[in-house]
Amino acid sequence: MSDGPVMLGYDRDEALAFILRRINRKDHPSLDGMIEKLILQAIDADIAFMHRTGVLAEDGSAGDQYYEEDDAFESIVEELAARNGLSPEQAVKAASLVDDFMDAQQAYLAYRGLVQDDD
Repeated sequence: MSDGPVMLGYDRDEALAFILRRINRKDHPSLDGMIEKLILQAIDADIAFMHRTGVLAEDGSAGDQYYEEDDAFESIVEELAARNGLSPEQAVKAASLVDDFMDAQQAYLAYRGLVQDDD
């Protein structure tokens, strides 16, 4: 990760705890023992995606681009697969975890007041 602000108002440790409480480990039995590591990597990959695509500015403030959830999902899964040398079958299982992560990450961002609902 960068030395600068990741996302203003985002606490990585708090986010990890918040997200892990919302992940049902029974839904991911083949990833048991890796879930915390994968979620940390997913957090980092998601934040990196936001910086790379202009959703976040370099200083961690809001950028001028819209968050493309499908693109973020693909980017995060690809990052986890590459970093962990996952087989295609394992990558599919990791994708299921990433799907759960994204829901929990959104809940955390809303909890911290970092996103607004479009409703």
